[in-house]
Amino acid sequence: MLRLGLRLTLRSGREAFVRLAVTTAAVAVGVALLLGVLAEFHAFQAQSNQPCWACTSGDPVPATLPASGELWNNSVDFYQGQTLTRLDVAALGADAPVLPGISKLPAAGQFYASPALAALLRTVPADELGDRFPGTMIGTIGQAGLTGPGQLAVYIGSTPTALNAIDGTTWVTSIGTAPASEVFTPFFRYAFGIGVLAVLFPMLVLISTATRLAASRREERFAALRLVGGTPADIRMIAAVESVVSAFFGAVVGVVIWLLVQPLVAGGALIGTQYFSSTVTPAAWEYAAIVIGVPVIALIAALVSLRRVQISPLGVSRRTTPKRPTFWRLIVLALGVAVYLYGLSVTSHQSIGAATYPGLLLTMVGLVVAGPWFTWATARLFGSVSRGAAPLLASRRLADNPKAAFRSVTGLVLAVFLGTMVGALVPAVNSTEASPTNGALSNVLLDQVGMSGPAATRLLGGLSAIGGASVYPFYTAGLPAAGTGGGGSGPGRPAGKGGSGGGVAGNGSNRSGGGVQIGPGKALAGGVTVVSCAVMRELAVLGQCAPGVAAVQTQDGSMFGDNPLYNTQPFVGASNDPYHGSLAGLPLQAVLVRVNSPATLERVRTYLAVNAPPQVAAGQGQSPTPPRTFGETLQIRTQRADTLENLVYAAVALTLIVAGCSLAVAVGGGLVDRKRPFTLLRVSGTGVGVLSAVVLLEAAVPLAAATVLAAGIAYGTSVLAFVRLAPAGTAIPQLGHDYYALMGAGLVIAFGVIAVTLPLLRRMTLPGNVRFE
Repeated sequence: MLRLGLRLTLRSGREAFVRLAVTTAAVAVGVALLLGVLAEFHAFQAQSNQPCWACTSGDPVPATLPASGELWNNSVDFYQGQTLTRLDVAALGADAPVLPGISKLPAAGQFYASPALAALLRTVPADELGDRFPGTMIGTIGQAGLTGPGQLAVYIGSTPTALNAIDGTTWVTSIGTAPASEVFTPFFRYAFGIGVLAVLFPMLVLISTATRLAASRREERFAALRLVGGTPADIRMIAAVESVVSAFFGAVVGVVIWLLVQPLVAGGALIGTQYFSSTVTPAAWEYAAIVIGVPVIALIAALVSLRRVQISPLGVSRRTTPKRPTFWRLIVLALGVAVYLYGLSVTSHQSIGAATYPGLLLTMVGLVVAGPWFTWATARLFGSVSRGAAPLLASRRLADNPKAAFRSVTGLVLAVFLGTMVGALVPAVNSTEASPTNGALSNVLLDQVGMSGPAATRLLGGLSAIGGASVYPFYTAGLPAAGTGGGGSGPGRPAGKGGSGGGVAGNGSNRSGGGVQIGPGKALAGGVTVVSCAVMRELAVLGQCAPGVAAVQTQDGSMFGDNPLYNTQPFVGASNDPYHGSLAGLPLQAVLVRVNSPATLERVRTYLAVNAPPQVAAGQGQSPTPPRTFGETLQIRTQRADTLENLVYAAVALTLIVAGCSLAVAVGGGLVDRKRPFTLLRVSGTGVGVLSAVVLLEAAVPLAAATVLAAGIAYGTSVLAFVRLAPAGTAIPQLGHDYYALMGAGLVIAFGVIAVTLPLLRRMTLPGNVRFE
């Protein structure tokens, strides 16, 4: 039977060869896409688990410099919206640990740069970037010291004495090897899991549909074999061989396709993050699991599809209508929504929605389980309200076998569900942090300099001399008198790495996100911020002084935070106490610089890096917030949501491709199965237009029902999540242009696939084909 099965599969005519080729191609597409998703996930895992040298926690430098270890001053800079990691290092002895990615520590006057930064240094003017790094570049940092090929990083050598003079320098004797502790890593891992499932489910449907291609025609031939003496075991063996061979060929071809496109995928940034090409690959066991598992899935699907012809040799002729789906199929969907609502009720901003993921996954499964019932109900409703031969034939066939009808659109259902959720939530979340004020300050850079005397004067003069830069200084004065207005204490020192600015908001509102709440009129060491009212007129969105006042004092530190919801709120008003002294003698606390171009921005940032390097208060042990624009601050806050959006949209796009292939196979296979009845209908006088309308409606009705169902549930759950977590009074999220473009493209692909099969219908039903074998 094994040899007979191979012969029937490989050498039994054109129809068998076409079936084998189509099945192989469909399975290959699904396998290649699944390997791509697994490769991206593997790269993400490799990046997440990479040892984080920058997370090393050093000790305070002893009064007498030790003879072992090394001194570190770790800081962060920016270039054109990209984070630039900078480490100033000085060896204290021969046993100083070597940083990952290099063979030896840089000496004073030397530095190593990442390949991406080295490329910029060769092309960007020195006053925009290169002048920030003293010395000569002696090499590049290897992969072990970087999180990705596009990372900007630099190791700068220094002398122990010079580095020890910079506040925030620490003594390091061993470099940390643990992965970075990122709160959003589990968040993206769950999102990747959802993306894998979103592609895996449709791919399984595609494989099942492809291996059951022209099932009715095959069943007739298998029944004929029964009539000539074949046993049920023989039929199962032949069917198994046919399915396993085509699926195995498809899996192998899919692996070959993936290996050919892997360099292109590795060189791109499908979800907004570029990984090292060596990590963008599935594990060896995943290759093996796919090559073995896909044929097994195909085998199971083939045997299940033949269960009706194993009753007797005449089983095909005595085929009965499958049982219609029952209302109980909705239980899984209802349970999924309930679990989601419970997870939403216990989630918070700190849990980043992790409690809702089980409900989302169960809801996706529920959509697949409940789909046949909704298809049946829609077909019955469509048949009762429609008139004409085509709607009648289509609705009767859909109601007769809604499982098969829904199977071909399962992938589109999941794509619509995920796309709708992301399309509703991500733009809404980002819009809560964006505001007109953010736009007005997007090109304004903020730097906390903490300088006084001639150095502060020289700094302001140097910044003002840069063409295209407008400088707005903020000063620090002594403690306010009791009863002063304007809120709590302003920031007295730079914020820590990734911090919220260290400011303290008064009037019971901790707007800066990182300070201690104090009431109005309470004094706090560090004094108050003093600003000229002429400066505030240039920065009108941040508030206005009372009429006739030359300068005001404020303790509201919200401007120095990193939360766009707060750091662009007005912090000066008519209630602020005036400042009557001279601003010239006050210490310079911070500067705001409005720039007219990206090049000017980088020149300003380079000037500040050289003449006002970030300082960290003694003992704080954290990197200061680098000078960056309000627009960059907003970008940092929103890029995580954008990465999630890119991730899920990539999964949706892949799902649409798989679903389109599945729909093509299902529609084409349905035409082959009904070659005889369609030809007889055409010979008896039914027009080709009517038959084409039947095929179109059979695909469009379940597709429309599934789309409405998935989009409705996804949008409803998104609105509930947004209402639960968004600030009060925030507008209900609306679907954006990207969503409509993606979903529209998916529907166009679906109906385009159906339209491609219609010419095949005309050729198959020619009157000359009325004589069947």
